[in-house]
Amino acid sequence: MEGDGLDSLRRRIRQIDDELVALAAERVRLARRIGEIKRAAGRPTIDYAQERRVLEAAGAAARRHGVESAVAQDLLARLIQAAVTAQEEESLRQAATGRGKRAVVVGGAGRMGRWMRHFLEAQGWSVAVDDPEAPEGESARALALLPDADLVVLSTPPGHTAERYRQWREKPPRGVVVDIASIKTPLLGPIAALQRAGGRVASIHPMFGPSKVLLRGADVVVCDTGDDEATALVEHLFAATSARRVHLPLEEHDRIMADLLSMAHAFVIAFALALPADEHPVHSVTFQVLEEIAAKVARESPQVYYEIQVDNPHSAEALDRLLAALGRLREVLAARDREGFVELMAEGRRRTPDRGRLR
Repeated sequence: MEGDGLDSLRRRIRQIDDELVALAAERVRLARRIGEIKRAAGRPTIDYAQERRVLEAAGAAARRHGVESAVAQDLLARLIQAAVTAQEEESLRQAATGRGKRAVVVGGAGRMGRWMRHFLEAQGWSVAVDDPEAPEGESARALALLPDADLVVLSTPPGHTAERYRQWREKPPRGVVVDIASIKTPLLGPIAALQRAGGRVASIHPMFGPSKVLLRGADVVVCDTGDDEATALVEHLFAATSARRVHLPLEEHDRIMADLLSMAHAFVIAFALALPADEHPVHSVTFQVLEEIAAKVARESPQVYYEIQVDNPHSAEALDRLLAALGRLREVLAARDREGFVELMAEGRRRTPDRGRLR
């Protein structure tokens, strides 16, 4: 008897689950239609005020039905993300910036290279890949296409990108060449030389990884190479997305990346190296967040991360500040200086953003 009741309840839950999935699919379809209306009216995909109203309404509805607000708001947040993703994908397809155009992605078999290929193909580009790991014959096709391609994207380590630029000085590609390198210093001379030879060169830095699907909240750094036409063409690739485009002088890029990449990566790698050999049976929330980040970084390309550290002339200064901060903390703790510790925490609050306030 008890088993029959349990089975009946589980069948009802499965039915509700099916209904929830069907409703979620219907919500995404409606969101696509809303996206069409927004595009026709020239309105942006993201409407933060509307998102806030939706989440607040979800929280209120949850309270009326005796459910925690966070449950309903987390559910709606995922649905909003799915809706915006659908709208963004459709915007890319409708924009069709690459229709009738050809692109070559050098390093297109790598993780970020595959992302770039998918991103371009979504906009109608015909894409060929030049990569030792590409399917047989693909690199040969890409190399044959490269001299007359409309766009050549280099998704390769900075050293390899610089070498390609040097090779192309004899006969620059006809189309726009753009790198997505994380470090620009090794490219400064080769870019200038290629431009003097008649090459059209742009330089960007997508500030996200290859797992990124929705570009909402993501930054794309657009570096000024002095070629406004080439830069505008590449920047336009992201016009139909919700990514934020940030303009920087090419020479200033690495100074900022010393903090965003060199120092951040070094801290996480050091944290991973300081972990005990044996896993703890319990985890705090803070520890688990840091451990997950460290696990992701530790599985990235050592060669790329090495170049980010050693080829950025500002890395040493950033790492010195990190070491100095750890030294200050150690001194305060060794002296059992409670007031000093409180002041360090206060300084940390001043230096970090109030995420709640920013939202």
